[in-house]
Amino acid sequence: MTSFFGDVWFRNSDDVVGGGAAPAGGQGFTMSGDEMRGLLKKCQVQRDFIREQFEAARKLSQVAPPGDEPASRHAVNGPNGVNETGRFYEGHLRFQEKYFTELILRLEKALGLTEEADRQAADATKKSGTID
Repeated sequence: MTSFFGDVWFRNSDDVVGGGAAPAGGQGFTMSGDEMRGLLKKCQVQRDFIREQFEAARKLSQVAPPGDEPASRHAVNGPNGVNETGRFYEGHLRFQEKYFTELILRLEKALGLTEEADRQAADATKKSGTID
């Protein structure tokens, strides 16, 4: 999958002593940890909402014609019919969900949450005796 953000970087200004230089190449965003956590929460809420919408959209792509006659079949299965529209909307929501997932991962990484979660998982695995 190609990145939605390319070489755009996210930087937590709380981690930068004396302002620090921006990462080389690309453009990006620098914000405080509090601002970043606030944005992260909003993105997570929005992604959850999109996932709920996806379940509703799935029903739109699986509608059965109300009657066994040409007008009903065409309205549901024809070009721009209910099922085609539902599938298009599902695709749009998938795209949005992937966008928010990448944004969330980048914000978590900038906040150091991803590495911390990985470290905790590794520690838990070591404690369970599966890693020497």
